[in-house]
Amino acid sequence: MSKSTLTVRGSKDIVQKVMLDKNEIFADVLNGFIFNGQQVIKPDMLTDTNTTSYYKANGEIHGQDRDVAKLLTIGDKKIVILLVGIENQTRPDKHMPARVMNYDAAAYRYQLTKSKTLYPVLTLVVYYGKEAWNYSRNLLGNIELQKLPREMRQLISDYEIKAFYRISDLSAPELDQRFKSAFFCLAEYFIQTNAGEEYHPSAKKLSIEDIMLLLDMMNSLSGTHAYDELIKELEEKDKNEVTTMTEVLPQFIQVKIDRAKKENTKNVTREHLLNILNTTNLTPDKAMDLLGIPEADRPMYKELLKKTGDYHD
Repeated sequence: MSKSTLTVRGSKDIVQKVMLDKNEIFADVLNGFIFNGQQVIKPDMLTDTNTTSYYKANGEIHGQDRDVAKLLTIGDKKIVILLVGIENQTRPDKHMPARVMNYDAAAYRYQLTKSKTLYPVLTLVVYYGKEAWNYSRNLLGNIELQKLPREMRQLISDYEIKAFYRISDLSAPELDQRFKSAFFCLAEYFIQTNAGEEYHPSAKKLSIEDIMLLLDMMNSLSGTHAYDELIKELEEKDKNEVTTMTEVLPQFIQVKIDRAKKENTKNVTREHLLNILNTTNLTPDKAMDLLGIPEADRPMYKELLKKTGDYHD
């Protein structure tokens, strides 16, 4: 199994960074959103760069960390032509323009400490959420200016998030055209679930090198634990080979079916147990003897009875 999956489990921010830090996925995101699926950016054109910058406030040093960032290079000498960062958002953020401005300014400030020649900085904001982003993507659109004299308002510099992409705005054909990596599955998942549908992966032939990392990313960005059981099963089987979502999801569906059957059995048994207790003078243990409930399951049923006030220690 992947070491990266074991390392990132349970950490939302790190899960996102590990997945998007892979050059093939980072390049796919750029090609998909900016170039509509044309393979303009190649993975070998990307190199790692520092994602943390520092600033001083109230006499203390503070750090700010981008989700993920890469240097875009050209030629055999790997000449840097752009620093590009990707910020993942699951909820609308009124202050996102100020945050992006801060990230970009820190990148330019760092360059000035190294050279007199600057290369451009670009930040993509990828929004996975269901609700509409009703905040302005311009800095001044979220700032109160009405109290300023009109003559001063026009002198205040603005800052705009130009590279803003909402996953749910993509149609299925657009998605299929744009993305070639595991990011396709991630985007497909949010398009379907944001529309209130169960996730059903398309039949697109797409190999995924780290299926558990992708499932972790889905859990992380959705804020759920929907795939915990499937991840656990895959870990137990040491499923580390290249696979596809269409291959692995039937296992997830079976897990859900088994869980539903278990829950249904538990609820039916609880109702039978309550009925016996309400119509006889039997103790909970005698009633469970009558129903043939295993000793190992009895604490669970006693806990259920406690919640309804039908059993007390």
